[in-house]
Amino acid sequence: MSFPLAFPTSVHPERVFVRPRWANAAFDNPITLQPQVQRLQGQRFDIDITMQQMPAADAALFAAFLYGLQGTYGTFTFNLTPWCPGIDPAPGVRTFRLATNNHGWDSELAQRWSFTFSAWEVVT
Repeated sequence: MSFPLAFPTSVHPERVFVRPRWANAAFDNPITLQPQVQRLQGQRFDIDITMQQMPAADAALFAAFLYGLQGTYGTFTFNLTPWCPGIDPAPGVRTFRLATNNHGWDSELAQRWSFTFSAWEVVT
């Protein structure tokens, strides 16, 4: 299997919680107690995705996608732009990795499935 995997286009997220993260160093000056902040170069996006409930056929495709990531080993691409209005320049398609190895799904009597997972951007 070759990574990154493309995020499935046949199913759509219901909600995406986006957290931009910056590598800033913050501390209080030990003499004056004034806060000191230094901006470093690192930046990434963390995301929590909640998928819409889906029928069994779509759930099978999405479960195969999550399973294919092999936990935190594999990566996938995801377009952040629709979920980040007002950010200029728009973030576009980014590469992400699952945040943990523990991801599953919720089903209601095997009729409808839903998925929720967290991921962080792969910084190269």
